[in-house]
Amino acid sequence: MKKNWLVRILLLIGYCVPYAFLSINGDATSGTMLFYGVMVAAFALLCWGSIKTNNMLIVFIGNILSFVSSYIVATFGDLEAMAWYFKPFTAYSLLIAISIAATVIQAIVVVVCKVKKRA
Repeated sequence: MKKNWLVRILLLIGYCVPYAFLSINGDATSGTMLFYGVMVAAFALLCWGSIKTNNMLIVFIGNILSFVSSYIVATFGDLEAMAWYFKPFTAYSLLIAISIAATVIQAIVVVVCKVKKRA
């Protein structure tokens, strides 16, 4: 039982990294989209770990934590100064769009895995 709690805590800690902010900031400062790939890989790994350990609720809680941490870091990191780079989006609207897209994609993966598991 203790191992299950440890896995949940580690997955939540992994989700607390502000992936959306790091991707947007990396794109604006270095002009490369490599950071979005890192974000996708990290989310895929965390989602896979949650599914394999049967902690599917962690995916949704973790995405909320990731969004909150990204928004807080963006507020303190002066992301608004880079808003000119993300036209037609503002920096915050892009952060919200990326977080929603990541959550929706992971939710679809979780639902598909649940359906396959039942069949």
